[in-house]
Amino acid sequence: MDDTALSLPFVRQHTLRDTQSDQAWCLAIAKTAAAEARCGDATGAAHRLLLVLDGNLAVAPAALMQQSLAERARGLAPRSTLVGVGYPGVALRHAQRRAQDFLPPWPAGLARPADAGDFAEGQADRFARFLDAQLLPWLATHERTQFTEVGLFGHSFGGLFALHKLLHRPGPMQAFFAVSPSLWWADGWLQRQPGGTAAQGAGRSLWLGIGSDERALPGDDAARQALHRRRDMQGRFAQLVAQLQHGPVALQAEVLAGEDHGSVLYPALTRAVRWLMQPVPQPDARHSHPSHTATPP
Repeated sequence: MDDTALSLPFVRQHTLRDTQSDQAWCLAIAKTAAAEARCGDATGAAHRLLLVLDGNLAVAPAALMQQSLAERARGLAPRSTLVGVGYPGVALRHAQRRAQDFLPPWPAGLARPADAGDFAEGQADRFARFLDAQLLPWLATHERTQFTEVGLFGHSFGGLFALHKLLHRPGPMQAFFAVSPSLWWADGWLQRQPGGTAAQGAGRSLWLGIGSDERALPGDDAARQALHRRRDMQGRFAQLVAQLQHGPVALQAEVLAGEDHGSVLYPALTRAVRWLMQPVPQPDARHSHPSHTATPP
């Protein structure tokens, strides 16, 4: 049996350390041929970047989608770079690290459940600063590219992080994809934030998705039914859509038929990769345009 790790010819891997915490992330970088051909071109041509959290699990299907769409474009594919943000030395997920990176600090005054474990709290603001102040500038230098638009994709805890970043410190990112966000965390803390937090995301776009089967289903045992009732993914999702649909964030919400909490990741990735591969309007040299090196708020 050959146990060699899967390797895709268009995906390059790098390890990047946070200069503050010395923690490391494994980056998997995929670019279209158009982007590779113009690497280092400083003409200001449009170039999109998509960051995919849980990169160990999600970057391979996302990169395959990116390359497939580029081939079908028959030489007209836009410049695009896809980066999976994962962790060294793990096959798919690192439960403790992702909880640390994706979850906010536990809300003051809220009792911690006895079974919280690694779900109790994280350092989402520190991770957000790492993305804005270290990862994006490093990518710009390493890839010799100025990214015109930056998107962020997250699923489950990663989806909660994408929402938290959008509503509290969006920084230089323009497009957010939050898939099955763990809105149940800390008894629905994120949805109880003041309505004014949405103003932070003014001018940004949000694709919000969930699977239709993220609920109690016939055949579920009593423990699973109780878990679904407690987390109420469908009810919280509908409530969040109602909270955001008339706000300053450009919202698109979708329930993906037949998908559960695990399987919804893959059709949701297609929405993010399609955004990545859409033609980008050329920046007007007479006006400033968003910069990935902007100082986070």
